[in-house]
Amino acid sequence: MTDFQPTPQTPEQVADGLRNAFRQAMKDGVMDATPYLKQMTFNTDIEKTEAEIKVLQKKLELLKEIETHKSQPRMEAERSGEVHIVFYNKKTYYRIEYTDEYGYVVWWRREKQDDTSRLVMVTDKETERLLEGLWFNEVKGGKYD
Repeated sequence: MTDFQPTPQTPEQVADGLRNAFRQAMKDGVMDATPYLKQMTFNTDIEKTEAEIKVLQKKLELLKEIETHKSQPRMEAERSGEVHIVFYNKKTYYRIEYTDEYGYVVWWRREKQDDTSRLVMVTDKETERLLEGLWFNEVKGGKYD
């Protein structure tokens, strides 16, 4: 005699098989399945699944909204002003004149002669006076406003 080994089934396959067996038994009149049908209502399963889908859709919408806000940062101008560039002694200097209520001027220079190096604030007053004169002659053309 050969050993019979049934094919393993998933829990879903077992549940489907039992449902089909109950349906067939009801059709054949072998049993009254009224108490079991109350437990096996498909509407509650469908309703649960639909409710889960609604929750997941709301979560997806929130995630999309969050992603939209991440990719579009809010930027606000803190100060307004003008920037002018002056070249002196093989170095690039930037004059930033703030035109807001504080109205002051700051000079910056590049550490190296490439556009990727960082800016360093000019703190030497003599250099600032020299740069202001160059700026006045080159940018403003020696004319007062």
